[in-house]
This record gives sequence, C-alpha cells and structure tokens, in this order.
Amino acid sequence: MSELAPRLRDEIDDQVAEALDAYLAEREPPRGSRTWPLWLAIVLTNVGWLVVAMTGT
Repeated sequence: MSELAPRLRDEIDDQVAEALDAYLAEREPPRGSRTWPLWLAIVLTNVGWLVVAMTGT
C-alpha cells in the first residue's frame, strides 16, 4: 500500500474535520434523515482514500 501525498492527506483531513465540526455543532441530537450527509461524507472520504492508496498515486 502506498503512502498518500501530503497535500491529498491534508485535504482528506480537512474534509473529515469539517464534517465532524458540523456534526458536533448541532444542538439537538441528530435524527435519521439529518445524519445521512455526515455519513455520506465519511464514506466518500474513506473510499477516496482507498482508491488513492490502491492506485499508488
């Protein structure tokens, strides 16, 4: 498995941090339909990381 480029790793870290900040900023407990964007962001970030790691870019 190859190591991610520092710039790409920083971009992924920023996106995950933004999604987490948005989630934590909500005052009410999350309910079903409001949480899917967060989970989608997490899944897409993980898939993107795996694609990059597998292609060796």
